[in-house]
Amino acid sequence: MKNKIGIWAPLRYANVGDDMQAIAFAKHIQKMGYEVKLFQLDDELARLYKLESAPTVDALCKDVNLVVIAGGALLTPFKWYKRILNKAAREYEADFKDLFLKSKKYPNVKFCAISMGGDGKVKKPETWYSHWRIDFFRSHPFVDGTVRLAGDVEQMKLAFGKNFVYHADMLFRTPDYFEPKMLPPTDKIRICLQFKKGRYLDKQLLADIYEYAEKHDDMEFHFITTHMPKIGLTYQYMPEKPSKNIFLDAYENPNQLLGVLASCDLTMTSMLHVGLMGLTMNTPFVSYRGPGKTKSFLKSIGGDWAILPEKISFEELRHQVLTKKKEELFGRYNLKAIHEMIEDSLSQYRFCTEVVEKLG
Repeated sequence: MKNKIGIWAPLRYANVGDDMQAIAFAKHIQKMGYEVKLFQLDDELARLYKLESAPTVDALCKDVNLVVIAGGALLTPFKWYKRILNKAAREYEADFKDLFLKSKKYPNVKFCAISMGGDGKVKKPETWYSHWRIDFFRSHPFVDGTVRLAGDVEQMKLAFGKNFVYHADMLFRTPDYFEPKMLPPTDKIRICLQFKKGRYLDKQLLADIYEYAEKHDDMEFHFITTHMPKIGLTYQYMPEKPSKNIFLDAYENPNQLLGVLASCDLTMTSMLHVGLMGLTMNTPFVSYRGPGKTKSFLKSIGGDWAILPEKISFEELRHQVLTKKKEELFGRYNLKAIHEMIEDSLSQYRFCTEVVEKLG
């Protein structure tokens, strides 16, 4: 009987990127013949994917030799005042305190982060991370793993003394682990929209989308979020109600959200993972007021054209990308670069296999 493997990610936020990474690794490890349990996996997802959920880090660690840390933006930098004043940042750093203390309580357990994310830049850890995060990353139980941005290799080495390796994001292999639930067929152009509130969203652009959806019948606009509504995180925009060509497709489970992305002709997003998941479904994406890492990724696949101007009007947007055929837009990328990333993404899973066989 093989040992059980623990999988940790910040799953209490029911974020599609974290959920998919944890569930994909769980499925991969199960195929190897191991049982798995996932830290705070949502009950509905646990039932849907037939997985065990561990409510606490203590429950996760108490009968395993290995905890795989399933990707996640574990290198996300927070300034000291944000770690005090921002609730999400406080909770995030508290997770590292919990992990560090449990590594002391269970000294035989190893922790391995695979496809871990940062911003690709080297930062002084004392400025950007709590001492709990620093202590955990520098600890002996936290073993060498992998990152999904090449620049983070140096960050792990210089800041924490760990020899991580780079491979393309594990989510490039999304179709291997999830079956998209497609939307009903339509002759209309379908646009998937993921917007952040506040300064990330042009109110005039939004108003023009609503006006077009009301006056014309050739486009559907599908608004998505990446967190389940019951979590109560409201930083992403969602219309108050649907209409003839306005659809509300908040995240329910990976199969559902992937189905929306796969059914659309284009994704307009400020989040890299949303765009990346769309790409795995052969749906092109454009970056709307996205961060530097999204722009860097698009440039790496020949997608300079897909980085939208911050002040783009709806008419410009419609003529430049919304009315173009899906295949035409996808063909504008460097398809060879995308294929190479999809192939390299397999190395994340091969690394997982090696770690589980060695330490599990």
